[in-house]
Amino acid sequence: MLNGKGASLLDGYMEDLATDRIYRLMIAQRIRHCDCLEMEEETDRCRHTPETVSQMFDQELDRILRELPMGVDEAIIENYRAARHISELLIRNQEFDPI
Repeated sequence: MLNGKGASLLDGYMEDLATDRIYRLMIAQRIRHCDCLEMEEETDRCRHTPETVSQMFDQELDRILRELPMGVDEAIIENYRAARHISELLIRNQEFDPI
């Protein structure tokens, strides 16, 4: 999460509010147009419905939480959970401007 800082280093890449907005727009476009994306672990194709996107958010949050160091502060975990919830809510409500 950017926590109002404007930009943040994430997995070796600089992420900013514009990048966040673009990612949310891309996901919303896939939902809106029911585009398909081949999933890495499956040979079937996956329709981007609100339900499947929610499952993907859950899977990614689970992965992130598993990779956190042992003993990480509970407030940090809650920040990740809140970010996941807010991101999905913004997409579902078609709110794309992060400001």
